[in-house]
Amino acid sequence: MTGWLETLLVPGTRGGLNRFGYLFLVLVALAAMLPGFFTIPAMDRDESRYIQASRQMMETGDFIDIRFQDEARHKQPVGTYWAQVVTTTPFGGAEAPVWAHRLTSLFGIIAAIIMTGWLGSRLFSPQVGLAAGLVLAIALSLQVEARTAKTDALLLGFGMLAQISLAMLALKITDRRPAFIGWPFAMWAATGVCILIKGPIFTMVTALTLFAFIALTRDFDLLRRIRPGLGLLVVIAIAAPWLVAVTIVTDGAFLAEAVGWSMLRKVSEAAENHTGPLGFHLMLSPVTLWPGAVLLALAVLAAWKHRKDRTILFLVSWIVPTWIVFELITTKLPHYVVPTFPAIAILMGLALTDVRGLLSGLKQRVFHWVAAGLTLAVSGVLIALPIAAHIEFNGAVGLEAWIAAGAGLVALFTVGALAFAPSLRTLGVAGVGAIAVYGAMFGVVIPNIDAMWPSERMGRIVDRLEGCETLSITTLGYREPSNAFYLGTNALLSDNAEASVDVLASDPACGVAIVDVAEREGFDAALAARGMSVRPLASVSGYNLVKGDLLDLTVLVTDESALSLR
Repeated sequence: MTGWLETLLVPGTRGGLNRFGYLFLVLVALAAMLPGFFTIPAMDRDESRYIQASRQMMETGDFIDIRFQDEARHKQPVGTYWAQVVTTTPFGGAEAPVWAHRLTSLFGIIAAIIMTGWLGSRLFSPQVGLAAGLVLAIALSLQVEARTAKTDALLLGFGMLAQISLAMLALKITDRRPAFIGWPFAMWAATGVCILIKGPIFTMVTALTLFAFIALTRDFDLLRRIRPGLGLLVVIAIAAPWLVAVTIVTDGAFLAEAVGWSMLRKVSEAAENHTGPLGFHLMLSPVTLWPGAVLLALAVLAAWKHRKDRTILFLVSWIVPTWIVFELITTKLPHYVVPTFPAIAILMGLALTDVRGLLSGLKQRVFHWVAAGLTLAVSGVLIALPIAAHIEFNGAVGLEAWIAAGAGLVALFTVGALAFAPSLRTLGVAGVGAIAVYGAMFGVVIPNIDAMWPSERMGRIVDRLEGCETLSITTLGYREPSNAFYLGTNALLSDNAEASVDVLASDPACGVAIVDVAEREGFDAALAARGMSVRPLASVSGYNLVKGDLLDLTVLVTDESALSLR
């Protein structure tokens, strides 16, 4: 074990991590993130919206305007949709499975892990870089993001390129106006791509880092080193063509809605009821950074001890302003502060090189154990969670739940070892425990709780229908976006009984209505008014996880329908 670890810590030929260190980080990330990656069905709501809109781009050939079914989707720019088109094309294009859409997120997270390891090793040492990359590779929040086909993981990958470029310009380049434009070009190119992915969100992170660092160090020459003139041209070249095209195609509607909805509204009010108290992200950090959150207090102590060091000031400038902004805005979601995690991970890696010195006093040890205790409490919850999930959704505790609870128990002991004796070695041990939990939870428990995935189960039933080449499908009472992915782009997701009956009336031979029991009385009344009758083919019971509602869905066809189940 010691010899193997020493091999990973041998500096590379150009300094930093060697190839074995990078390979180790990638393998750990894959071991943590692949369980469930291929088997968890499409999740509501954001993932299903992204994958359906990307699919429609391939179906229609329109790669400018973003649409979900027949509705304009003017929430975020086009970058993630284009990336999903690229990753799904080799696997069936518009018919590609969910996991092909998720590849964009997996690649983004792995890129961020590699760049975090690179930056930590260049700023400090290979040990710091390896530890920082490992903290990210096993962080719970990044497990969720890697398995979700939406913007944030891809944004983190390109955002990290902007941040490490800024770090090099702030900390390693000393000329007032360096002749080499590689780092400024990389920073601005990454910024342009980030704008195409999620507007100015990560640009805000980079700008806050830049101005906070200048305020702390008085290094105004950094404004010259980043070459803003060049940067403006690069950003315009990357982002402007699509922005101009979508403005023309939508007659300005995209910019009006994206700026008003995705930015200003989230600042002033809780979009889609996603809110929380001041300190929300701080209180949730033992969960989002689990299991590395054990090292949070040590990271703070390391930053304080070296608070006059320019490198530490850069990392603090990266973390604190962005964190404060997301604590202050009204809309709050756990992943909002993920852009700060690479810098936090590097501080954690630095702390592991001086644990004894950082914990030399009673106050420091108490501080450490507060953070460690909260993280251990999360480990305890992870033991109970699969059992509770099985009781809630299945009514009984199955073997999968006990396997996952056992993995959680292993994680509790390994995270405890990290808390009692923080080191790179025990961080690796905690990583083993975390991978066991992720393998059991994401790979075994979650995909196999059928009640959580009614849309996917309805899709399987519809795929078994025979007698018609093309179906006319409507749902009533269950309108989550995953229905469009599993039932088809043209499926009507209705909240109106008359509209659903219209679908059957317009195509009595090949029409299918999937109706929740809560809407059945109104649906039957609408049928009676038309003089129509239906027969059931199948039923699905489960949960609408977004709303927390019980579902009892029946697949119905008209009495004269040509359809049957094979």
